[in-house]
Amino acid sequence: MTDLNHPYLNATSPVGNFSYARRIGPFTQVSGQLGLSAGATTIAGQTAEALEKVEAILTSAGLSWSDVLTVRVHLASDDLFDDFDAAYAAIVPPPFPARVTVSSGLAPGALVEIDALAVTPNSLNAAIA
Repeated sequence: MTDLNHPYLNATSPVGNFSYARRIGPFTQVSGQLGLSAGATTIAGQTAEALEKVEAILTSAGLSWSDVLTVRVHLASDDLFDDFDAAYAAIVPPPFPARVTVSSGLAPGALVEIDALAVTPNSLNAAIA
């Protein structure tokens, strides 16, 4: 297992006892990211910031959106879905990863939390060969 903590994110320590990401074998799990640090108050702004953080962690692990198998999204309210989905589609390139989107209680002020599970390129082909 490898902890992956991107310098961009290390400017602020995780709120709690977790790593920003963990890699086990070909799988890299990026912890849930919030979009609060830039002061965004809209779902579009918080989505953009959270996705920027996820992408920064992926990049530091040598991965990109094309390596992401699934994304899990927590919204503060079901009413935010359409605006969230538009912001997400503007940032995450197709083909889109599989995605689970639920509404749940989040940290005060947070409208969205996003995590991702990625697979290292060619690792599965190598395992099959």
